[in-house]
Amino acid sequence: MKRSSASVFFVVCFGMFLLAVPILTLLLPKAESSYYENRTLAEVPQFSAEALLSGDYFNDWEEWFTDHVAFRSYLMKAQTFLQLKVLHQSVVNDVVTDSDVLLGHHGYGAWDTSYLASDAEEAAAALSNWAEVTKENGGQFYYVGLPEQYAYYQDHYPDYLENRSWLYGPTEEAMETALSEVDIPFLSLYTRYQEAGFPRDYYFASDHHYTIEGALFACREVLSAVNERQGLSLYIPSEEDLTFTTLPNPFLGSRNRKLFALDDKGDQLTVAEYREAIPFTRTDNGEQVEPSLLTLPAADTETVTYTAFMGGDIAETVIDTNREELPNVLVIGESFTNAMETLLYASFNETRSIDPRYYTGSIADYIAAYQPDVVLLVRDNTAYFTGVMEG
Repeated sequence: MKRSSASVFFVVCFGMFLLAVPILTLLLPKAESSYYENRTLAEVPQFSAEALLSGDYFNDWEEWFTDHVAFRSYLMKAQTFLQLKVLHQSVVNDVVTDSDVLLGHHGYGAWDTSYLASDAEEAAAALSNWAEVTKENGGQFYYVGLPEQYAYYQDHYPDYLENRSWLYGPTEEAMETALSEVDIPFLSLYTRYQEAGFPRDYYFASDHHYTIEGALFACREVLSAVNERQGLSLYIPSEEDLTFTTLPNPFLGSRNRKLFALDDKGDQLTVAEYREAIPFTRTDNGEQVEPSLLTLPAADTETVTYTAFMGGDIAETVIDTNREELPNVLVIGESFTNAMETLLYASFNETRSIDPRYYTGSIADYIAAYQPDVVLLVRDNTAYFTGVMEG
């Protein structure tokens, strides 16, 4: 009798649990995005006869419930903790954890580089319009190629996992050849970092970006190349010109973010400011904002991320130092430009920056309107063949 009562009690409790999950899922407030996954969550499916007959309607509801199930983030963090700290799995949430740095996980490649030449030619052709408009307006267009963190730390992958080291060199060579055919100088910073021995302090261990030291190296290489190509005398900053400050705040890198902040690898964020201040004004998307290059937390206990540089990704930013005797620069790129911009502005009168993911106008028209002396397209080597459209 006691055993029967216990069984009934267990079944009732289990049934209530199964019933409570969908009810709470429907009743609790819904998030639009997942902070740790860094993605937008599924929206409520829209009914249509076509979606119903194809089965997509029910698949969309399944995706919605998966994205919004009650206590989802807590369950995912618990699962990540189990895989990372208890089972010590080598790959968790597509992050390689069996290394001294956190790296992106690759599937095993076919060691095929035959497509590189044609893809590079297509990418170069798409950029030729921007380069031509720049030239017509008295400026020079450059392609700046940066290594993504997993290319920078390719030798840190465990021997039993793919590191794609066979791909990076041929990719740089293909881009060099294709861009030269349309008269676009290619500044391969992957090659420059490689020649320097891939210094450890140039890239984060838990984030896919470079550090401020790595950005300074890139900035110096770019400015030197521009001076040589255009016969300019742009100021090239050195470490002695800057004050470096390492923040005590916990740093959340993009790789560690996928691990629910469970493995920071000891990273901290360092920022740099010029010892001799250069006054400037700043506008974001056409509106004047506080003249600052860093967005720092109010308290030392607050988490800080790479978005501290320039306040993150913005469609258009203009830094004006009001030194009209100096050239103007336009920087086009995604988040890698942010840290570089905090240093680059000191060498120019006006530094304009466009993130093509958010800027909705024609970049060719923008170049024609503002006639920059120097145009820098900054791309990491995961995006050489994607993301930039002619326009």
